[in-house]
Amino acid sequence: MFPGDFPEGLKPRLRLFFSADLVEATRYKQSRNVWRPEILNFYRDFDFILKAEHRAFADRHQPDLTAPTFWKSNGDELLYVCEMASPGEAHALMYVWLTALERYRATTADDAEHLDVKSTAWIALFPAPNAEIFFRRGDFGPLDQSARDPLVVQSEIRDEWYAYPFGSTITREFVGPSIDTGFRLTAWATPWRMALSVDLAFLLMGTSPGGIGQLRLNLSGCARLKGVACDQPYPHLWVPVGGRAAAEELRCEPYIDDQQVIRAFCEALIEQNYSSITPLFIEPGRTDSYDWVPPYILKRIRAHWRDEIEHRLAIEELARLGA
Repeated sequence: MFPGDFPEGLKPRLRLFFSADLVEATRYKQSRNVWRPEILNFYRDFDFILKAEHRAFADRHQPDLTAPTFWKSNGDELLYVCEMASPGEAHALMYVWLTALERYRATTADDAEHLDVKSTAWIALFPAPNAEIFFRRGDFGPLDQSARDPLVVQSEIRDEWYAYPFGSTITREFVGPSIDTGFRLTAWATPWRMALSVDLAFLLMGTSPGGIGQLRLNLSGCARLKGVACDQPYPHLWVPVGGRAAAEELRCEPYIDDQQVIRAFCEALIEQNYSSITPLFIEPGRTDSYDWVPPYILKRIRAHWRDEIEHRLAIEELARLGA
């Protein structure tokens, strides 16, 4: 698909993102003199539980399953990212995440009256239509940056990251339409409903769960998410995750659980917003391949690589003329 010298950081990658957010944490901290133990326990315990559940699942079912890695914190929200080796890994990663949520709740029963956690999941395709941005921590780059090209500098930092991904001098950020959608969706999450993006739901319904049980997705109508999908009504998709009021809410509010109807709804919205929603057209029997990446995405990636080459050549030419 790509020539041998093609940058590793520009090859197509599908990533699964997770958010775990403490509910009413700001109010809790503002109203109490002693708040540190419960809040700090969330940061410490949830990460430990998630890693333990991943190890346990990998040992039992899938030794090479990608591990969710910490991306960043956003207030009282923990964000994780997983680079999937195949689209079918989404089921296993969702299972690990939901199990970790359940176990975290069980270990914090004494605090449940005051604090709970809500969760969201979404996917994003890189390096188009979403992108990675890299930053150096401190002054570890070349000393003379004044005459350098920002595009070339960014590509150099990216290549260094992919050569040494566990180095401590570079940090990475994710941007793009799918990332924006994920953050918008967190407003729809509740302690008993894990909110999902439409493309993740479509992926889960189009791939095999691999023997761990099919997730039952639910649809509770549509509403506008500011700026998402050209402000078209966006489906409120979710999976149940328990919680104190789960049974009461499910009895009181109507929702659709017909998987064929939900899948058709998701597919229609993706087709109408092809440029901003992660495109997934997975053919039966080919779920372990990335051959589904649409041609226009590959065209964008190759164009970005050509831009990098042209910028490097221009810099070399300027250096030659100035010599």
